[in-house]
Amino acid sequence: MLGVKVLFITGLSHSGSTLLDVMLNAHPEIVSVGELKQLGRFARYEKNGLHQCTCGAESIWTCQLWSQVEARTQATIGRSLGDLNVEDYGDTIGFGRDNVALFNSISAASGKQYVVDSSKHRDRLSLLIQTPSLDVFPIFVLRDPRGQICSSLRKRQGELAELIYRYVATNRDIYELVRRVPHGVVYYEELVRQPERTLNALLRKIGLSFDPCQLDWANQVRHNVGGNRMRWRETSELTLDDTWREKLTLSQKLAIRTGTMLGRYPLIRLGLRGA
Repeated sequence: MLGVKVLFITGLSHSGSTLLDVMLNAHPEIVSVGELKQLGRFARYEKNGLHQCTCGAESIWTCQLWSQVEARTQATIGRSLGDLNVEDYGDTIGFGRDNVALFNSISAASGKQYVVDSSKHRDRLSLLIQTPSLDVFPIFVLRDPRGQICSSLRKRQGELAELIYRYVATNRDIYELVRRVPHGVVYYEELVRQPERTLNALLRKIGLSFDPCQLDWANQVRHNVGGNRMRWRETSELTLDDTWREKLTLSQKLAIRTGTMLGRYPLIRLGLRGA
């Protein structure tokens, strides 16, 4: 088998990363394992009863794929899944060693060359890109700021001004990182409205071709750790979440549109950035 290719989904939460994750996983040459930054917490049962694998196994320890990954990391570097450094970004040596072993083990256990990590976190992506033994392809997922911020407000993840600032700052930080390397960009709204066209464009950049199974993603075996409840869906029907149209007031919509102008990828790409 050729070397493992890491497809890293990055972006803000509530931007469609889980949907993109499961649709990529449905490709016959790709396996997705969800948010690998949370692997240790799942392995140590720190997820408040939510440690079940998406394949249906009671935990990753009884999952056929994860059991094989565990055996391989033990054999190569002598470390268990719960001990791997997937979140300590200060320990760069341990991070590189453990993540190289982890991705290689996932690839070997699944028989797939392409492994999706939907952790989103910019710092994790930055360290993975800097790891010489890894071939990382970032996928920048974005959503209309009104939809992303509305979802964050519903989850009580901050006040409006704070969420507007976070949208701009996070997207600009991610852009500054991925613009230096080959990467793909996926818009949530386009993925839902035109899934085949959107996936086909992305896969061409990766070096693959669209597979019809990707539109039937809910009927494929999944082994995600982390992600929203969409990873448990039993139907592949897509419905655009545009509840922000009713949930947000006119003043909120205007504030978001104005405040996030410099955090939208096309404007960043054209160099229209603020100080």
